[in-house]
Amino acid sequence: MNSGEFLQGLQDALSGEVPPAVVQENLRYYDNYIRTEVQKGRNESEILEELGPPRLIARTIIETTPEAGSGNHEPYRSYDSYQSQETQRQSRDGYEHQKRRSGIHYYDLSKWYWKLLGAILFVAVITIIITVVTGLLSLVIPLLPVIGMVILIMWIVRGIGSRW
Repeated sequence: MNSGEFLQGLQDALSGEVPPAVVQENLRYYDNYIRTEVQKGRNESEILEELGPPRLIARTIIETTPEAGSGNHEPYRSYDSYQSQETQRQSRDGYEHQKRRSGIHYYDLSKWYWKLLGAILFVAVITIIITVVTGLLSLVIPLLPVIGMVILIMWIVRGIGSRW
């Protein structure tokens, strides 16, 4: 079995059982996973053997997707076929509505504003750390001469005491 046959088997098993957006999402996920692993130098047949039969994966997806398995969903069009922007939006909106009703919340942290927020938080944490360290140093630096004198006196006293 190759990746094309695997994805076709997964599509056939999911089509009509879950919303088309779920089929598309899972086909895209497994296609990306297989490609990424092949790029890492792994053998395609090893990857597919590790994943297992597409029908078993489809059964798991159907069992974990709310309102799935009834056969009331429109069949998914071919994985390679073109979907218009409107159809994609409708599928996505329908799936988002389904996720909201089921209580599943998904946050896509790959958006630019999440990355910007992460960068801002990183800079803020570094700034706080630097502020605390410099604050501590500003307290300790004026005491260094006193500490040095105490150490010098102790060294002199110990030196004199060991000669007697």
